[in-house]
Amino acid sequence: MEVYPEGRELVWRRSFPGLAEYVRRAREFVGFLLADLPDVDDVILVVSEFAANALRHTASAQPGGRFLLEVRRWRDGAAVALTDQGSHKVPTIPEPDDLCECGRGLQTVRALASEWHWTGDRGGRTFTATFIAHRTAVLVSAISPRELVGCDRRESAVLTPDTA
Repeated sequence: MEVYPEGRELVWRRSFPGLAEYVRRAREFVGFLLADLPDVDDVILVVSEFAANALRHTASAQPGGRFLLEVRRWRDGAAVALTDQGSHKVPTIPEPDDLCECGRGLQTVRALASEWHWTGDRGGRTFTATFIAHRTAVLVSAISPRELVGCDRRESAVLTPDTA
């Protein structure tokens, strides 16, 4: 595994032609760079959604169009950002519709990324998704066996701030 100096991150950028066959290359680029990330498959899927949206909804798909992919990696996570060449359409997340065959891309991003956002305007937008690798477990609360003495073990124990 890579060694990331404290407070530092590694950054890669690559520009791709705005053609459907380059979406696969963008996924491969991210998969190679983030292979050691526990949720690398989620990151690859998000990049695929970002690239598909750029090709479906923006000027990146016009002749000579491009999209720029940036990958950032640090000790406990990664972020991907895709910049398109803009559109007069404002990105939205439609309400889920079981019968609709499209419109789930940004819902997928929202479900998989630790956080995500977009910036920009009709001249170009950047979509960014962050993935935090949770490597440690956190003990939220615990009850010792002594505290359970006298409790009916079939009932749920209720923890209050005083007993936690």
